[in-house]
Amino acid sequence: MTRQHRGIKTRHLIVQTAAEVFCERGYHGTSTTEILTRSQLTRGALYFHFDSKQQLAEAVASVPAELFAPPEGPVVLQCLVDFSLRHADRLATDVVLRASMRLSAEHGTGCARGAAPHEAELRAAVLRLLQQARDAGELMPGADPLEITDVLMGFFTNVQPYWAKTTADLTHRLATLWRYLLPSIATADLLPRLDLHPRSAPQPSRPGHGQETTVAMSGSVS
Repeated sequence: MTRQHRGIKTRHLIVQTAAEVFCERGYHGTSTTEILTRSQLTRGALYFHFDSKQQLAEAVASVPAELFAPPEGPVVLQCLVDFSLRHADRLATDVVLRASMRLSAEHGTGCARGAAPHEAELRAAVLRLLQQARDAGELMPGADPLEITDVLMGFFTNVQPYWAKTTADLTHRLATLWRYLLPSIATADLLPRLDLHPRSAPQPSRPGHGQETTVAMSGSVS
């Protein structure tokens, strides 16, 4: 193994371990000592890659912009459903992404300063799609994109107590929320065409993670 390869592997281990601790304890409750204990690395190895806990938190909290790029398609509401289910699936299987969202929620306390706030990026993407759906005539009269965004963001915020563990049923719960929410916001002619099948959201990239969910608009959940 080359020195460069070892360095990349060590950095990845540090970020993964730090994400686990940030998920459990938040920024202020996390210590570099705990991260070193779990990773079984030396303090020198940690500080070779990161100058401080602040810098490490920024590395964990920095999420690639493409994660917030929704799919394209002829029906905007379907794109929103697919996008949200995909994001829930990633949250359920990726501890770094869960840690990023928790650190983003704590952004006002000064942690991860300079990193793109996860919650703000997610909220902007959801609101943008809902506004496009309204402009396309897919929303019922009186359905407010801002209020709907608040409902969906509330879902992601309320799962925060479970972020320390793999939330395997997160996608299932979000699909159930959509099943009750869509009849209140989608036009009558569009509603039967909307699909909450799990294949709408890509499967986890790492084998052995995630849980298949089937939610039909008819009301059955299995």
